[in-house]
Amino acid sequence: MIELKFVNREEELKTLHELANKGTTLPIYLYGPEGCGKTRLLKEFIKKVNGVALYIDALEGEDPEKALLTTPLNILTDIVKDLIKEVAKPVGQYLCLSLWKILKHIETKLQIRGKPLIIAVDDITRAIGLSKVEWYTKWLYELIKKLQEDYRPSSILIIATTSEGKSLDLVMRHTYTHINLVWNLDKEAHQELIQQLKPPKNIDPEQLWYYTGGNPRATIDIAENNWNIDSWIQKIEAKLRPLIRTIRSLNLTNELQKLIEDPDNIEKQPSQKMEQLYTILVEANLFMYKGFRTINGKHIPKNPELGIGEYYAWQIPAYKHALEQLLQR
Repeated sequence: MIELKFVNREEELKTLHELANKGTTLPIYLYGPEGCGKTRLLKEFIKKVNGVALYIDALEGEDPEKALLTTPLNILTDIVKDLIKEVAKPVGQYLCLSLWKILKHIETKLQIRGKPLIIAVDDITRAIGLSKVEWYTKWLYELIKKLQEDYRPSSILIIATTSEGKSLDLVMRHTYTHINLVWNLDKEAHQELIQQLKPPKNIDPEQLWYYTGGNPRATIDIAENNWNIDSWIQKIEAKLRPLIRTIRSLNLTNELQKLIEDPDNIEKQPSQKMEQLYTILVEANLFMYKGFRTINGKHIPKNPELGIGEYYAWQIPAYKHALEQLLQR
């Protein structure tokens, strides 16, 4: 797959740059659908931001150089050389738990005092596990204070991301983080992405939008599937078939049909069985709470066709369509 041009996150980037310049007293916890573009957004931000910036791919297993991205870029090689002998595996997990040590290495190469300091830790939940998410988020909050005392940057911005909805429930219980949403591309940006992928002339962009809801990873996956949308949906159905078996065994099919019709039925028609289904779907990364605003202060509008309610949504429309088909068989 060719390297794709970064599309349509100008407002989010502008807000991140503003936050980097003024700093925040709490870490920012970004969450959103799998494949919506959180990683690309952070990398583009880190590459362009003015200041001392560090990005860690918490899921990278082997290569420290792949797990780290820094600004200025020329300090990365030196940091990797310094760390390579002591880095444990998996690399990303080690690095996200060793931020203080990395910053000490950076300080030997570049003065942090008086400059904006930005730290982004990507996909933290999968790297450290749900049991440590609350602890890590609080640790990041306390790290801001310690960094201010020891390094005296002009501002501090710390960001952590996740696609794990269950972790959101844990973090929401506390006051030591700001929570913001990153969503799929809007329709215009999605069209731009499709054109970059050079689809055949017979491909209908409206059909791609109908099934992906603007999700970049899903769109790229269809392109890599030779633009065969039916085949792509069949693969999703194959993955979800065991889940439908579980839902049927727990007698939750009526509740599932209600969420397919309207994601907000989780609140409109509450019950123990609905809560049980919600937990199953969230843990499978199919369904999510979307009540928070985006990093640039927007509320993702309701769109029934795409499976987006006022406060709850399917991560991509294809999931609700695939589950509906499986229910009918």
